[in-house]
Amino acid sequence: MSKKRKKAERADSGRPGAGGSQVHRLETGATHQGGDTLPHAGKEDLCSPRSTGKENPRTSRSTGKENLRPPRNAGWVSGKWPVFRFVGTFVLLMALFYGLTFVPLLSKRVLPYYMQLNARASAGILNILGEGASANGTAVISPRYSVDIRHGCDAIEPSALFIAAVLAFPGRWLSKLPGLLAGTVVLAIINLVRIVSLFYTGIYKPRWFEAMHVDVWQPVFILLALTLWVFWALWATRGGVSRAHAAR
Repeated sequence: MSKKRKKAERADSGRPGAGGSQVHRLETGATHQGGDTLPHAGKEDLCSPRSTGKENPRTSRSTGKENLRPPRNAGWVSGKWPVFRFVGTFVLLMALFYGLTFVPLLSKRVLPYYMQLNARASAGILNILGEGASANGTAVISPRYSVDIRHGCDAIEPSALFIAAVLAFPGRWLSKLPGLLAGTVVLAIINLVRIVSLFYTGIYKPRWFEAMHVDVWQPVFILLALTLWVFWALWATRGGVSRAHAAR
């Protein structure tokens, strides 16, 4: 090789566009087989993903109010919460009532005295009807027939059912107190009617006495207690609605 040719190659290698510039183009962009550089260039474009303007619905999640929505069942539970509270309070009060019946002071002192009062009141009604009855403890005695008032014939359980339902129902005490007083008095009067009706059933239809006592009067008495509670609840809620309209 001649000295002139070597000098020419050295001169060409020192130019900006030859040799070393080829390496520079490989670092900054892609080249074709002719050494031409592609129009796009830069490591940044080759290494970073391109944005298409569309987000993947599986990977993109909203951080707004949609994530703050309560569960689907939360609305149903909150809407039914007064019902759950009523049922829970009612069950607890009835459990308390049945628990108190095992207390010696109530089972041996208070309840027997209350049954004696029923026997005296029933004997008084029968005397008005000309039966000549008298009360001996918890028994109603007459020349024609006698009945003994025991636990279950004293209207205590239906009264407890009514009282528990009234106390568990959401409302003001000003509406609950008259309902408790009126309901227990009505149930006590109905119980006297039951005792007198059983007395005459024993006289005229003694075969029907047990059926009237167990199969008829007990479910009827429970139904009457529930009916009284329904009437009271309607009265109490209507009073609340009327007060709300008056306040407006």
